[in-house]
Amino acid sequence: MTKKNLLGNEIFTLDNILSPQECAEYITLTENIGYTDAPINTIRGFERRPDIRNNQRVILDDQERAFDLWQRMSNLIPNTIGQWQALGLNERFRFYRYDPGQRFALHHDGSYQRPNGEESLLTFMIYLNEGFDGGETRFHLPRRYYEHLLTIAVVPVTGMSLCFVHELVHEGTPVIQGRKYVLRSDVMYRRMSEVY
Repeated sequence: MTKKNLLGNEIFTLDNILSPQECAEYITLTENIGYTDAPINTIRGFERRPDIRNNQRVILDDQERAFDLWQRMSNLIPNTIGQWQALGLNERFRFYRYDPGQRFALHHDGSYQRPNGEESLLTFMIYLNEGFDGGETRFHLPRRYYEHLLTIAVVPVTGMSLCFVHELVHEGTPVIQGRKYVLRSDVMYRRMSEVY
């Protein structure tokens, strides 16, 4: 497994976190469960907004798989962010499927918060396939912080993970041809004063 920093620890990839066979098994599993239209989270709660997001998703809670993935990658993830200590992966897996014309327009990811104070700070995605046209993840960076680099585009590779801080504005560009599958979770953290 190789880590590639695209913007320090704010955006990075991990190659080969899943094998092609494992990716295919996730695709089969989620197709058997059945995909439904994916909403977005707004100030009014969850809403269907096809003008912003028109892909489908499956939600699967799986602590065992989250633990297994964390064991594979934990030594490559930022152990601390500010006063926060990494704990593991969110067991809530969201699988996304994109067909031609489907996308997720500019947005930033929300934090997943647990009642015990744990909170996600990093988005963790795995591309489950490749061989489609379009569908890259594109970051739009604020000029006041990143004058030398305004966009970063990540082209999906089967089994590759993309990790980034939730606050970064990004989009899933439209798939032009073929079908794209992604697994999305989060890296969970707890304030260090609560860890010790």
